[in-house]
Amino acid sequence: MAHILIVDDESSNRYLLEVVLRAAGHEVISTENGAEALEAARATPPSLIISDILMPVMDGFVLCKEWKADGSLAKIPFIFYTATYTEEEDERFALSLGADRFLRKPLEPDAILAAVDQALTKNHRLYHRIPYPDFMVVPQGRSLATGGVLDFDRVAVDDDG
Repeated sequence: MAHILIVDDESSNRYLLEVVLRAAGHEVISTENGAEALEAARATPPSLIISDILMPVMDGFVLCKEWKADGSLAKIPFIFYTATYTEEEDERFALSLGADRFLRKPLEPDAILAAVDQALTKNHRLYHRIPYPDFMVVPQGRSLATGGVLDFDRVAVDDDG
């Protein structure tokens, strides 16, 4: 499964996420603040990060901004999971920084896992597209004459012919 980085200054919050994610088969690493998270991620990039916002040393907003500015981390999904900054304006700001999801504490384990799975699936589709040749034959004698990347979210197949 995925390698997930958790960032939260509250040990009980980290523990809850660790238990839920490990039970689902994910590998988990936890840190207590944004600075530790950046250091850990740069050493071993995770598949996804789940971060609190209000933390000492480096808060989640600054972490997200730094994360998205780092070329080696920018494409890794970033999920905020917060109990403090829960207003609509907080969510808009978080998403404007590049966060992929904004979750409000507390959530049921199934909702956490669903958000993680959706973020990982979306990231996989965006960054693991399949290259195809400049010319290929497709069903019913039609052809694609453009080179590039085949994005399965944008391809429709006519099963009638």
